[in-house]
Amino acid sequence: MTLGEAKNKVYMLLDEHSAGGEVEHDADIELKMTYFFDIAQKMLSQIKKIVRSKTVIPEPGRTEYAMPADFRNVYRIWRDDRIATYRYHWRRGRLIVPAGDGAKTILVEYFANPAPIPADAGDGYEFEIADDAAECMPFYVAAQQLLPDLVLDYRAMLDMYYQAVSRLDTAVPGDAPRIAQTLYR
Repeated sequence: MTLGEAKNKVYMLLDEHSAGGEVEHDADIELKMTYFFDIAQKMLSQIKKIVRSKTVIPEPGRTEYAMPADFRNVYRIWRDDRIATYRYHWRRGRLIVPAGDGAKTILVEYFANPAPIPADAGDGYEFEIADDAAECMPFYVAAQQLLPDLVLDYRAMLDMYYQAVSRLDTAVPGDAPRIAQTLYR
């Protein structure tokens, strides 16, 4: 979803909620919307994770490798195409490879923070979160636009946001399968 599409959805929600009075497209609302979409994207990225990866080629004599700026937390680590998450340690966002590890490649899958949306972002700006999570954002932004209005109730819009978020599939790709308990005779 693009920023322009999301803004149009917010205007449609505000038009519906304002009982027939059409909401004007002014610069103040546009700047606030970009800021609120940035907040919503960051909140939703903690619920529906953004998974990225970084490949590390170990160098002889080097034991610390910095992670990208968008690194939030480690998901999995692959050592030569085998999972080895608990073999490695972390210190201040740096991967610690034991001396003499012997790995040819280390692939670090991590949860990422989305980049901040610039205030001057165009309508073609693509959100970094998944499409189903991006569909929740217009409800949050519309509720924030209604918050200072004493006549209109923003809670209904915020409830729709929470309902949409509660229906998100938050499973991480490649996550461990769930085991159901069974009874044996």
